[in-house]
Amino acid sequence: MENITASTLMESNQSQLRQLVLENTERIGRQDVIIDKLRMDNSSLSQEMRERYEWLENSRLEHDRSIKAIKECLKEIAQLQKASIIEHKMQIHELKKLFGENSEQMKKSGEKFDREMKKRDENFAKEMKQRDEKFDREMKQRDEKFDREMKKRDENFAKEMKERDEKFDREMKERKEEFAKEMKERDEKFDREMKESKEEFAKEMKERDEKFDREMKESKEEFAKEMKERDEKFDREMKESKEEFARELKESRDETNAAIRRISVEFLGATGHIVEGLASSAVDKIFKDAGLDLLHYGKNIRPKQPGTNNKMEVDVLLGNDTFIVPVEVKADFTKRKVKRFVRQMEMFKTLFPEYDGKEVIAAIAAINYEGGADQLAHEDGLLVIRVSSDDIFSIDPFDVKTLRRF
Repeated sequence: MENITASTLMESNQSQLRQLVLENTERIGRQDVIIDKLRMDNSSLSQEMRERYEWLENSRLEHDRSIKAIKECLKEIAQLQKASIIEHKMQIHELKKLFGENSEQMKKSGEKFDREMKKRDENFAKEMKQRDEKFDREMKQRDEKFDREMKKRDENFAKEMKERDEKFDREMKERKEEFAKEMKERDEKFDREMKESKEEFAKEMKERDEKFDREMKESKEEFAKEMKERDEKFDREMKESKEEFARELKESRDETNAAIRRISVEFLGATGHIVEGLASSAVDKIFKDAGLDLLHYGKNIRPKQPGTNNKMEVDVLLGNDTFIVPVEVKADFTKRKVKRFVRQMEMFKTLFPEYDGKEVIAAIAAINYEGGADQLAHEDGLLVIRVSSDDIFSIDPFDVKTLRRF
C-alpha cells in the first residue's frame, strides 16, 4: 500500500513536471511565432520594432525565470520523494513493531521489502538523476539554441534596421531632391510671374504718371493763367490803391509838415531864446571851471560898422585881454549849421575889427547834436558846450593850443 502511494506521488510529480515542460515549450513556440510575425511586419516603424524587440527581450528573461522555476519545482519533487521514502521506512518500522520482531516470516518479508524499496529508491534516484541530467542537457541545448537564435535574430534585426534606415535615407534624399526641384520650378515660375506683373505694373504706372503729368501740366497752365489774371487784376487794384494812398499820404504829409514847421518855428524860437538866456549867464562860469577866465561882453551882438549887409549876430560874446570867444547857441546843431557858423567866423575880424588884436576862438552850445555835428565841430577846432535836459552846462575837454584861431 505504501508502495502504491509513493508510486502515485511520483507519477503525479512527473505529470506536473511534464505539464510545466509543455507549458514552457508552448511559450517558446508562441515567442517564435511572435518573432516570425515581427520579421514579416516590414511596414512597421522603427520605433515600434524597437519596442517589440524590447518585449522579446523581456520574454526571454521571463523564459529564464520559468526555467529557474522548473528547476526549483524538480528540486521540491526530489525533496518530496525523499520525504516519502523516509515516511515509508517509518511505516515499515511501525509494522515491524506491530507484527513482532521474532516473526521470521515478517522479518524476511520486511528484509525483502526493504531490499526492493532500496532497489526501487536506487533505481528511482538513478532514473531521476538521469532525467535531471537529460533535462539539464535539453534545457542547456534549448538555451544555447535560443541564445543562438536570439543572437542571429538580433543580427538580422540590426541588419534589417540598417537596411530600412538606408532605404529611408535614400527615400528622404530623393524626396528632398524632388522637393527642391519642385520648389525651384515654383520659384522660377513665381519670378517670371512677378517679373511680368512688375513690367505690367510699371507700364500701368508709367501711363498713369504720364496721364497725371499731362493733367498736372494742364492744371498748372490753367492755374498759372488764372493766377496771372488775378495778379494783373491785383496789381491794377494795388496800383490804383497806391496812387490813391500816395495822394492821400502826400496831402496828409504836406498838412503835417506845414503844422510841424509852424510848431518848430514857434518852439525853436522859444527854445533858442531860453538856451541863449541860460548860456549868457552860465558859459563864463564853465570856461572859468575849465581853466579859461573870461568876462561876459554881451549877447546878441551885431557888427557896428555902418553900411554892412552881413546878418551875422553873436549870441554870446566872452573875452579877456588875450582871447575873444563868440558862442553860437542853438537848441539843435546839425553839420550844416556847424559849417555855416565856421564860414561866419572866418569873417569875424572883418565884421568886428575892434577885436583885431586878440586871438579869436569860437564855441557852440546846444541841447542836441544831430548826425555827428559835435564831432565835426571838434575837427574844425571849435569848443563844444552841451546843455542837458535839466539845464546843466558842460564843456567837452579841450586844449587851448589846438583850438582854431579865426
